[in-house]
Amino acid sequence: MKNFFTLMTGAALLAATPALAQDAAPTVEVQAGMKVFGPQGGEVGTVESVSDSVVVVDTGTHKAALGTDAFAKAENGLSIMMTKADLDAAVAKATADARAKLLASLTPGTEVKSVTGAAVIGTVKGKDAEYVTVDHEGQEVKLPVNAFMAQPDGAIAITMTEAEFTAAIAGTPAE
Repeated sequence: MKNFFTLMTGAALLAATPALAQDAAPTVEVQAGMKVFGPQGGEVGTVESVSDSVVVVDTGTHKAALGTDAFAKAENGLSIMMTKADLDAAVAKATADARAKLLASLTPGTEVKSVTGAAVIGTVKGKDAEYVTVDHEGQEVKLPVNAFMAQPDGAIAITMTEAEFTAAIAGTPAE
């Protein structure tokens, strides 16, 4: 789930990160382990990973996905146009916004899929602050709210495969 929120925050943070320059800036080589600093030189975090044009920065509080174009070369590593506090606040806001959107979408009749999106688990019957009741083939299954996620296509899914879900409601281990 944490990785999901990291990915979800990436798009919001890419939009929230100001461009370093209006002109095309030279590409900066970004590698895992490099230190990242803010505009006044304060430490923001460390590059955890780089994949294509997405860089995951670990601030110690959050993990933020930023575009490679958000970075400039600094004397002691890399620089971005956000302080650690600004980046942590942006991740927290993006996470809260994504969660609020997810919770708002968990309305009666909403189709719920497996984590792979391949199988329909059932439909939302109701919810409270902690649990969502899903109608699975006429059986009511109560799942914690944090077991749900929005998929990139907007579909609602649970954090289990169909086999894991079936095993869980049957009370047997998944194969």
